[in-house]
Amino acid sequence: MIPYLDLKNQYASIKEEIDAAIQNAVNGGQFILGQNVEAFEEEFAKYCGVRYCAGVSSGTSALFLALIACGIGEDDEVITTPNTFIATALTISHTGARPVFVDIDPETYNIDVSQIEEKITSRTKAIIPVHLYGQPADMDPIIEIARKYGDKYISKS
Repeated sequence: MIPYLDLKNQYASIKEEIDAAIQNAVNGGQFILGQNVEAFEEEFAKYCGVRYCAGVSSGTSALFLALIACGIGEDDEVITTPNTFIATALTISHTGARPVFVDIDPETYNIDVSQIEEKITSRTKAIIPVHLYGQPADMDPIIEIARKYGDKYISKS
């Protein structure tokens, strides 16, 4: 049987690098923020071709801050898929917006792009597709739909 998700092998492939980074953090005594986070933010911003990057404590925090940065708030709607971790819907709700669920494509288990457009209303402010289990969402048609209604609807998670 092929393991569903083999974190042991993933770790083993980069064990020395991870162990050294952990030891460096322990030796430096900086567990929150500090030089390592600052270096990550600078390197990741450069990698993404942007001026700034903000490291956060979790994917949940990242989603919430992205929604806030996009101006998502009270009475807005955000389209997403129900086949995701609770954080996706939770962060939408935490802004005061309402998650609007689009069912999954039975072949990929990701958001069914053919159902997105019928869920868009005047209160729709964003689409959050979810890449799940190593299977990326079909972004080309999602971006096409988003551009049809304005680039503000694009959220690449």
